[in-house]
Amino acid sequence: MTPLLLDGHYIFKKTPWLSWSELLFGLERGYINGKGVIDYICDALTTDAPIEAFEIASLEPHQQHLVHDLLRTLRDQDCRSDLDSTEPWLFLLLYSVLENKDEYKDPLEIVEELYSDFDYPEKIASIVRYMPPPDGTGGSEELLFKNWKSILSNYEKIFESRDRVPTKKQ
Repeated sequence: MTPLLLDGHYIFKKTPWLSWSELLFGLERGYINGKGVIDYICDALTTDAPIEAFEIASLEPHQQHLVHDLLRTLRDQDCRSDLDSTEPWLFLLLYSVLENKDEYKDPLEIVEELYSDFDYPEKIASIVRYMPPPDGTGGSEELLFKNWKSILSNYEKIFESRDRVPTKKQ
């Protein structure tokens, strides 16, 4: 798959409510790196944050190897660890690719790779080129991009209904 490494500040801007488990999921799958986790946590840090969050926020660049273990400790202490960690990352990756579609040779190919990497989620089947279009509709790239925007909007509604409000594009 085409590497899709997201910036921690970008992730915080779009999903400031990620759980420790969700951050760990992204780190373990390479969607964010140690520096990105540090940047995300620095943006999210509050005075009532756990000590491990402060430890991550204060790591030097040469200490990034410690992020994983500290994040795992935070995840183990988190009562929200039963959340589906895939949805925020699928949202973030789809959002990023769509926002930067001109930077990719074939952004729809990346969608196909994400479809496979995330175990073929039905929620995004309507933007996968090789999937048959719904009855009575023609399959055009214009329709795929329209569906893509609709899927991102649906994800935002899902997050809002769970009291997780993604930050709108500014």
